[in-house]
Amino acid sequence: MDQEEVQKKVEAFLQELNVPSFIVFGWKKTEKEFGVVSSHHEIPPNAAIKGMSWALNDFINKSL
Repeated sequence: MDQEEVQKKVEAFLQELNVPSFIVFGWKKTEKEFGVVSSHHEIPPNAAIKGMSWALNDFINKSL
């Protein structure tokens, strides 16, 4: 799948959930390449930023 296809599917997923939400999604494209997309649906940008900051911190702590 290319970047645009994944972006559309992520956006459709959030629309289908029909709740204020955000998502950051990463996937393996090839052996050495990864893709990342993000989307938000009816959620204030500051709430999405706070959530992404928490997720990044959690990911870092679990990776150490």
